[in-house]
Amino acid sequence: MTLKKRLGSSTAWMSLAATGNSAISFIIFIVLSRILTPSDIGLVAFSLIVVEIGKIIVNAGFSQAVVQKPEWDDVYASTCFYLNIIFSIVVTLVVIFIAAPLIGHYYQAQAEPIVKVLSIIFFIEGLKAVHEGKLKREFSFKVIAIRTILAGLIPGTVGIYLALHNFGVWALVWQQLLNQIVVTVLTLITAKWMPRFVFSFTQAKQLLAFSSPLMLSQLISNISSKIFELLIGIIIGPAALGFYRVGGRALYILQDIILKPFEHTALSALSRVNGVSQQARATVRMIRMSSYLTFPIFFGAAAVAPEFITLAFGEKWAESGNIMTILAIGIAPIIVGLHVNAALTASDNSRFVMLLAIIALIINCSLGALTVPLGLTATAWGFSFRSYLIAGLSLFFFRYIFDISCNDMLKNLAPSFIASTIMFAVVFVSKSLFENHLPAALNIIVLCAIGAISYMLLMIILFKKETKNFFTESIDIAPSNVKPYIGAIQRLINLT
Repeated sequence: MTLKKRLGSSTAWMSLAATGNSAISFIIFIVLSRILTPSDIGLVAFSLIVVEIGKIIVNAGFSQAVVQKPEWDDVYASTCFYLNIIFSIVVTLVVIFIAAPLIGHYYQAQAEPIVKVLSIIFFIEGLKAVHEGKLKREFSFKVIAIRTILAGLIPGTVGIYLALHNFGVWALVWQQLLNQIVVTVLTLITAKWMPRFVFSFTQAKQLLAFSSPLMLSQLISNISSKIFELLIGIIIGPAALGFYRVGGRALYILQDIILKPFEHTALSALSRVNGVSQQARATVRMIRMSSYLTFPIFFGAAAVAPEFITLAFGEKWAESGNIMTILAIGIAPIIVGLHVNAALTASDNSRFVMLLAIIALIINCSLGALTVPLGLTATAWGFSFRSYLIAGLSLFFFRYIFDISCNDMLKNLAPSFIASTIMFAVVFVSKSLFENHLPAALNIIVLCAIGAISYMLLMIILFKKETKNFFTESIDIAPSNVKPYIGAIQRLINLT
């Protein structure tokens, strides 16, 4: 199977996995949000931020190191595994005995036991990082997809049961813990690898030299992306964080479904491309193609956000609808940074990933400090603005390393962005035609249909060249049984 076909198949499987797992977790979140108060949601959200940050330290970039290495080396992999275990034990102990008590004392006393229980995840996560890397380097994304769906379904069912039987915030806590256990067990089984009783200090030094910048950049990026939520929780309070979290929750689901598959597969694909110039061209093509899909989805989500939030979560969360609209506008350009980071990592320039993450953290801290005291709406606008700033910086770094003109990159992004912006305006104006005339669910479906049709018409009429390129690339990477359908669509809209 060619690299293009591997990339297409892998992305499709990861999309399936993300869709299934995200749908299950979203149902759980809806159930919990209808039972819990905004303060309860904010409390759990704050605790999960700590968990997400700790998981990055535990993984320490080792999974990417296994993926990036040209040939599989048992000694290298075993060294990665034991380093992972050491990191996971240290992080678990630090969170239980230092972080959790501090959070309980300075933030909310109720958060301390939640953080302590969730800290078990760190050790479990450390067991599977190398095995996860082995599956990815072998393009075993079908296995990963099935595992992810099963790991979402089983804990999801338990989470819903607990939520309906008045377990409150602990329903989400136990769901998270069980999810991690199932994922890890299935990963260890399907990877079909056991670490040897060997540890190479020489390779450990090489490994840390490669993975440390990645770990630090991922850590900084995660803190950077969560800084707005952290500041909201600290400055405004748990209730405000609850409203902000609900406003972003559906977008996190879309990110998992739409963006995560590209993030998971881009590094695996680019690491198998020989030569910096070829990696650069492949990255440009991936950004161009993925933006064709992602921009309209997030701008469309922005257009129907208020109606969706009220329908899914209830009237008490109406304030979160406007927040979701603003946040969605800022998520679209994240796809650029994902591909640029993958290209920098694949070309052994992980130090630039870390530098970019540090600059992004400074931007986020500055904008967060300026906007959070002004309220949730201002905070959401600050978050969206920073996304475009960071995307611009990513393109600058890409130009510096790969000598690709920023203007050329912007020309590739412009058609999808312009059409998505016009589509947003069309849907927004269309709301007044159907408001109070259709049932809530049908209203959203109609608005989404209007958005999809308007976007495709714009891309076919105004940006026909871009649409033709999208279908050409799609045929190259699509499975054989899907190609005839893509060709039929091409002929239907006269793009052959």
